[in-house]
Amino acid sequence: MVRMAEPTVPALSHATLVRPAIHVPGNDAELSINVPSVSPSILSATRTKRTWTRNRHCRHSRFWRLEMACTQRPNGILEETVSGINVRRDRYAFDLHDEDICLLKFCSTCGSYAPPGQTKCQRCGARSRIIEAGGFPELNPHTSLERKESPGPNHSSPGIRKPPFELTVNDVLNNFSTSSFRPYQKEIVTGIVEAFRAGKKCIILAAPTGFGKSYVNAAFCSVTHSFYATPQLVLIDQIMNDRLLNSRFVEIKGRQNYRCHYHPERTVNIGRCVTEEYKCPERLKVCPYWIQKTRAQNAQSVLLSFAYLMLEGQTDRAFPTHLGTRSLLVLDEAHNIEEQCLNQISVRVNPFTIPWEVYNQLLPQVRKVKTGTQLKELLQKMEEQMRRILEQDRRIVETTGLSVIQAEDREKIERYLDNYELYKSSRSEWVWQIHNDQLTIQPVYGKQFMKELVWKRANHYIVSSATILDPKEYAELTGLSSILKEDEICFLQAPSTFPVQNRPIIDMTVGPLSKAEWGNNAQKALQTIEGILEKEKGSVAIHCHSYEHQQWLAQNISDDLKTRLIVHTGRDRQEKLEEWKHSQGKVFVSVAFNEGQDWKYDLCSAQILLKVPFPDLGDERVKRRLDLGQHKWYNNKAMLEVIQAYGRAIRAEDDKARFYIVDGSFTGLVRSCWHFMPVWFKEALPASFTSFEKNTALSKASTSKTSSVRACSDTS
Repeated sequence: MVRMAEPTVPALSHATLVRPAIHVPGNDAELSINVPSVSPSILSATRTKRTWTRNRHCRHSRFWRLEMACTQRPNGILEETVSGINVRRDRYAFDLHDEDICLLKFCSTCGSYAPPGQTKCQRCGARSRIIEAGGFPELNPHTSLERKESPGPNHSSPGIRKPPFELTVNDVLNNFSTSSFRPYQKEIVTGIVEAFRAGKKCIILAAPTGFGKSYVNAAFCSVTHSFYATPQLVLIDQIMNDRLLNSRFVEIKGRQNYRCHYHPERTVNIGRCVTEEYKCPERLKVCPYWIQKTRAQNAQSVLLSFAYLMLEGQTDRAFPTHLGTRSLLVLDEAHNIEEQCLNQISVRVNPFTIPWEVYNQLLPQVRKVKTGTQLKELLQKMEEQMRRILEQDRRIVETTGLSVIQAEDREKIERYLDNYELYKSSRSEWVWQIHNDQLTIQPVYGKQFMKELVWKRANHYIVSSATILDPKEYAELTGLSSILKEDEICFLQAPSTFPVQNRPIIDMTVGPLSKAEWGNNAQKALQTIEGILEKEKGSVAIHCHSYEHQQWLAQNISDDLKTRLIVHTGRDRQEKLEEWKHSQGKVFVSVAFNEGQDWKYDLCSAQILLKVPFPDLGDERVKRRLDLGQHKWYNNKAMLEVIQAYGRAIRAEDDKARFYIVDGSFTGLVRSCWHFMPVWFKEALPASFTSFEKNTALSKASTSKTSSVRACSDTS
C-alpha cells in the first residue's frame, strides 16, 4: 500500500451508493465518513465529506462498497461516483478502514490488483510493470457512464483471430475463461471445433442450466471476429458483471441507454442531434453512444441484444460505424429468436408505439375495423397523419427545436413507418387482430425475414439454449434451412450434472385446466395449491400463465395464505419480484417469469405450475399456424415454456427445489413431446407421467449416463 498526500483536485458534484452484495432490508445505518476524491487523469486522494449507507449485517461490514464512473459536464463540473470494496480486483479501488484511507496498486497492462510487495503481475506475467497509485493513465470521461472498466486481459482487442473453420481445440481451450472445466465442456468444445473444420456452418447447442454455455460461447468469441447476442439486456449485464467474462467483450446497447453530452438530463435518442437536428461532427469524441459504438466496431467481439442486432442491421447500414458482418455469430438463449424477429417487424397501433394524440384520435375508427378493407383505410389515414406530423417537426426544428415529447413521438413515428413500409412491400402472409383496443399486424412466420435481420451478419453460427427441442423444426422456423444445406447444420447436446433427486417433478394434477374444463377442475386446483403451500414453508413461485388465472388464485385462496402472497401487475413486475426475492417464506404469484430468472438456493425452494402455458388460441397467428398443420410446433412451444420455468430454481449442483404440476393437461403434453424432450428433464419426471413409455425412458436414461455428449449429427 502507498500512502498519498492530499493534492488539490476538482470537487465532486455527487456520489452514488452501490449496495453491498448481501442486503438485509431495514437494517441499514447512515454514517458520515471521509472518502477519497479521484481526478480522471491521476489517481490521487483527498478527504471529502460524504454520507454513505453501510449494511451492518454484511460479512465485510467494516468495508464500504462504492463504484466509480466519471463524466465531464458542459459547465466543466466533474461528476464522479467513487468505487471500491476491500481488495476487490476493481480498477479504481480503496481499502477503507474506519479512519484510514489507503490507495492500492494495479498492473499498468491488465489493471489487476497488486498485493503489497509484489514486483510483477501474477495475471499477465513479468512483462508488465506495477504502477503506483499516482500513475494511472487518463480515464476517458465518456466511456463509463453505465459501469466501471473491468480488469483482466483485454480480449476485446484482437489476439488470435481466425475464421471458425481454421480453429483448433487448443486455440479455444487456451482462451477459456476459467483454469478448470465443468463436466462436458471440453467435449462440447471439441465437438464444435471438429464440426466447423468438417464444413458445418451452424452448431445448435442444447445444454442445460449449470453447463456453462456462456463460458463456452465466450471462448469461441475470444478467438474469432464475432458477435455475441442475447435476448435481454439483463443477460448482457450479467456477462459484464462476471469478472471472468467482461474483458472479452465490448458491449453496445440502444441509444436510450446513454446520456447526451450536451443535454445530460436526456438520453441520446432524444438528445441535441434529434431535437435540433444537430449534425454533431464531434460525436465520435464526445457522445457516449458513438464512442461506445466505435469501440464495438474495433473490438474482436461485440456483446449486444437480439433487438439491437436486428435494428442496427436495418437502420445503420449507411453509417461508417455500422458493425457490419463478422466470422461468427453466437446466439445465446436463442430458443425464441423467431419471436424476437416478429416483435421487431410487427406493425403495432397502441399508446406505446405511436403518439398518444394520434392513437386517441383514431381509436373510434380502430374499434370499428372488422374487414381487411376497413383496415387498409385506417392504415392509409394513419400514415398520412404521421407524415404530416414529421413535416411539422422539420419546420419546428428549424425554429425553436423539438421538445422532449416531440422527439419521443418522432422516434415512434419513424419506427412505425419503417415497419409499415415493410408490411406493404412484403409478399409473406400477415395476420391482424385487435385486442384491448390495440391493433397488431404481424407475419405468420418469421423465417422469411431472418436472413436479412440475423443470418446475414455472419458466415458461421453457434446457437445455444437449454430448450431447443426439435433442431430440424428449429432450423425450418428460423430460416436456417433456407440458407444452409442439411449437412451444414449440426446438433450437439450435453447432459445435466445436477442430481435428479435435487430437482424432482411432482405430479399433483387434478385434471385438465383448459378453458373447456376450467369450471370442473378449478376448485380442485385451488385446494391442491393450498395443500402444497401448507407443506412448503420456504419461498415459493407459482407460474400462472395469464393475469386472469393469477387474479383468480389471489382472490380465492384461503385468508390465512393470502398474507404470504406477493402479486404483481404489468406495471410493477420488477418491484414485486425484488420484494419477493428479499423476503422469506413468501409466495410470488407470477405471470411470464419463466425465463431470464436466477432463483438459486433459498430464493426459491419450490415452484408450482398452475397452468400449462399453451400458446393463446385467441391469437390469430397461432390459429393460422394450426390451420396450416403446425400442431407439433404448438405442443413443443408449450413444453419449451414448462422446461424454462422448471430451470428457474435449480441453478447449481448442490441446489434443491421441487417443481409441482397441477394442470392435468401436462400428461398429454408429455406424450406429444416425448421424443423431443431432453433426457435430463425426462429423468426428473415421476412414473405417473412416463408409464406409457417406461422401457424407452429407462433405456434412454441409461444411455445418457454412459455417453457424455451426443455425437454431432445432421438435424435430420
